[in-house]
Amino acid sequence: MSTPSPSNPLNRIACAIGTFFFRWRNTLFPIIFIATALVVRPAPFLNNSHADLITTILGTLIATAGQLIRCATIGLAYIVRGGKDRRVYADNLVQDGIYAHTRNPMYLGNLLIAAGFCLLYGSPWMYAGVFPFFWIVYLCIVRTEERYLAQKFGADYEHYRRTVPAFWPRTAGLVNTLADHTFNWKKVISKEYGTLFTFSVGLYGLLLYKRGLFTPPQSCCPLQYILLLTSPVILFFVAYLAARILKKTGRLGPP
Repeated sequence: MSTPSPSNPLNRIACAIGTFFFRWRNTLFPIIFIATALVVRPAPFLNNSHADLITTILGTLIATAGQLIRCATIGLAYIVRGGKDRRVYADNLVQDGIYAHTRNPMYLGNLLIAAGFCLLYGSPWMYAGVFPFFWIVYLCIVRTEERYLAQKFGADYEHYRRTVPAFWPRTAGLVNTLADHTFNWKKVISKEYGTLFTFSVGLYGLLLYKRGLFTPPQSCCPLQYILLLTSPVILFFVAYLAARILKKTGRLGPP
C-alpha cells in the first residue's frame, strides 16, 4: 500500500470515507452488526452439516486469533486507537511490539474477527456484503491515517512504511519481540474489557444457535436448561463488571 497522494481523486474519496468512519465507527459498527443479526439468520454452510462443522471450527479459530492479536498489541506497545476528538491523531510514531511486524495490528485483529464471525455465521449475505464492507472501510481508514502520519512524521514514517507490512504480519523477529517486552495484562484488561465481553458473548451465542442448542431437549426442564445456557454469560458479565470497577477505581493503573 503506497502513501496516499492528496492529488489523486481516488485517494481523496478514500480518505473522506475513512475520516467519516474513523469518527463514527464506535457508533456505526455496533449498529451495523446488530442490524445484520436481526435481519440475517445464521445458516448451515452450503446447507451441509459436515462443511458447516468445519467452517464453524475454522471461523471460531480465526475470530479468536483476531482477538488475541488485539490483546497482544495492547499488552506490548499500545497506541491511542480513538485518535483525538474522534479524529486521526498520534503523539509519536509507534514502531515497537506488534507494530514492528504490521503497521495496523488492531485493524488486522478486527478484520480477522469479522472474517471469523462471517465464516461462522454461514450466510452468503455475510460473505458477499458484510465482510467486504468492513474490508473496504478499514482500507479507507488506513489511507486516512497513513496520509496523516506521512505529513506529520515525514521520512521516519516513509522508512517505517517501506519496511513493515500494512496488514499481514512479518514473522521475522517476532519471538525476539515477545521476549524483549513485558506483557502488560493490566493495560489489556483496562483497554479491552468491553471488547472481550462483547466478543465472548457474541461468539458463545452464535455457537449455541448454530448447534441448535437454543431449544431444550424434551427430557430436560426448560428452566434448568436456560440457567445452564446462561451461566457462562453471567460469568462473562461478572468479569466485565470486575474489570470496569478495577479501571474506575484506578487499580489497573493510569488510563
